[in-house]
Amino acid sequence: MKYDFDTLVNRQNSGNMKYIDTPEEVLQAGGISYSGAEMDFKTAPVIMEALAAKARNGLYGYTITDDEYINAIMHWMKTRRDFEIQREWIVPTYGTLQAMAAAIRAFSSEGEGVVIQPPVYLLYRKVIEHNHRQVVESPLIYEGGEYRMDFTSLEQVFARKDTKLMILCNPHNPIGKVWEQDVLARVAELAARYGVLVIIDEIFAEVVFNGHYTVPYLQIPGTEGHAIVTTSLGKVFNFTGFSHANVLIASESLRESFLRQREIDHYGSINPFMREALIAGYRHGGEWVDEMLDYVQENIRLVCDFFQKYLPQITISETQGTFLVWMDWNRLGLSEEELHVFLQKEAALDLDCGSWFGTGGYGFTRMNLATPRKPLEQALERLKAASEKRGYTTMIKGVRQG
Repeated sequence: MKYDFDTLVNRQNSGNMKYIDTPEEVLQAGGISYSGAEMDFKTAPVIMEALAAKARNGLYGYTITDDEYINAIMHWMKTRRDFEIQREWIVPTYGTLQAMAAAIRAFSSEGEGVVIQPPVYLLYRKVIEHNHRQVVESPLIYEGGEYRMDFTSLEQVFARKDTKLMILCNPHNPIGKVWEQDVLARVAELAARYGVLVIIDEIFAEVVFNGHYTVPYLQIPGTEGHAIVTTSLGKVFNFTGFSHANVLIASESLRESFLRQREIDHYGSINPFMREALIAGYRHGGEWVDEMLDYVQENIRLVCDFFQKYLPQITISETQGTFLVWMDWNRLGLSEEELHVFLQKEAALDLDCGSWFGTGGYGFTRMNLATPRKPLEQALERLKAASEKRGYTTMIKGVRQG
């Protein structure tokens, strides 16, 4: 490989939330956290070089979305996602959740409903509640380790007079599902029929595996009038700490309403460092992304092989997209509290708690595999040893490698 994914990024003395929140038992065992949804890799070298050059220049003033910035976004969408977008569709915002909040305020009133499909990213619920709207659930159907949308439920909640918006996650966090084109088309048909605005979170769109492809929602016929799509460098280039996103809105009337709300909420200029990062990443970062995906996919295979060999009681959903692995531990018969005592205190393994993601998450965990392999192998060895003590393992041989 041309790029280094084996070196663990240094999180210490940086105010990094993931490091600060890592349980003491894990740190004392020499481990790292596998919670959260940010990589343990440095970002692409072309981005680091662009940021260093910007820092040396010393000018950090007001910065606008000029032609170079807009053209880089259009280039990325065309070359990475085979998606022709119009330049006027692009609306910069101060982050994905800020964009969602602005859309919620622009297109609904207090007390009205916003649909989510749990188990799903936990901050969707917060952004709805913080804006005094009602969370309306249409839980996903889980069978045999696989998920599908419940369209009977979805139509029922769309038909409610107080339902105004839906937040659709694709690829879906935490389950790692990439929604197929026919599924998206059915969502679009229902949204158009019942007048529901769909906010589509596509920030993991480029992080896909095994031939899966994130169909851009705005490529589905009939979606332009009810769709607001969020895109970001946050996941694909590990920029979660920068509050920045680009929203795609094809409808002129929707875009004007969204822009009015964005200005009411206050919008000044983009972060000058984000301009350099975006142009460098979107113009020259594709090769790094390809190697990162290959590396993470091997991590996913390693973990799935480990569980199949030593802990077959644990069901792992296929990670079609995102760098997150969703695990069902319910067959161990532990309460969620007991499960995390076992994982953190006995195995020194820090994973996200499934119930954080809402309905259907109890007894599950989410594991971040955008991480160097050696610490990951060591973490699996600790889990194996702890599982043997508990009598959970079925084989007593070393972790299969390679």
